[in-house]
Amino acid sequence: MHRNTISAQFMAEAVGTFILILFGNGAIAVSVWTGAYDLWGVALMWGLGVALGVYASGSVSGGHLNPAVTIAQAAFNDDFEWGKVLPYIGAQLLGAFLATAAIHLAFAGVLGAFEAAEGLTRGGAGSQLSAMVYTTYAPNPAIIGTSEAALNQVPLWRWFANEVIITGVLVFGIFFLIESRNDQRPAANLGPVLIGLLVAALVAYAAPVSMAALNPARDLGPRFFTALAGWGPIAFPGPRGGFWIPTTATIIGGLIGGAFYTFIYDPVFNEEGQVSTTSEAVPTK
Repeated sequence: MHRNTISAQFMAEAVGTFILILFGNGAIAVSVWTGAYDLWGVALMWGLGVALGVYASGSVSGGHLNPAVTIAQAAFNDDFEWGKVLPYIGAQLLGAFLATAAIHLAFAGVLGAFEAAEGLTRGGAGSQLSAMVYTTYAPNPAIIGTSEAALNQVPLWRWFANEVIITGVLVFGIFFLIESRNDQRPAANLGPVLIGLLVAALVAYAAPVSMAALNPARDLGPRFFTALAGWGPIAFPGPRGGFWIPTTATIIGGLIGGAFYTFIYDPVFNEEGQVSTTSEAVPTK
């Protein structure tokens, strides 16, 4: 199978996203269900998942691992074809779904003990405290809580705005870190590490408010699994009907970040006024 075929790229995106979610959501499982990690430990595991996922896939597919990045690349990079967008997104969702299934297989017993200790009924009120290992909620159930007073701290519009902003920062960061005319960019083999650190910082910053989805596949693929695994309405439509926010807001944020780089930032800092974002792998959460 030639590395440039769409089937090879599909496989690479699925494998890379699997690695990303296994490390990232696996870290949340350890943190929430056992108490063994703090927030910064979880954030660093997300960053490690980004780096390893891209090292596994970048030379074949570019290592997008994120529909928000794929759509931004199609919108602002003439060398990335729109015809690849749906296959890439499908692969990313598949990889995220399978990684969630793998975590569930490993931690099912731990999950059951956690639910019993917390008095949670899967799919019932407040059970986003256990479901948050797989998909995202606002505010963070483990940090802020699941009560009505906790939910009021982060209304839906604030959840949406936060995800737009942090995903915009992420995509902007990816674009300038892989810009071939940026003489301060990292060497090709260090790019995934620095973008992983950017993801870790964004997770550490935004996790209390919205769990820092940053990536439609990171939320939506596991959310499908969550629904099938018994959480039902806690997955769709969610406790407040906000299941659509992590997908919609991150795509919008990615487009804003890509547009800001392409049309405002790049023309100011580069004489040519053109962006080149195809020479490196493109990692993200």
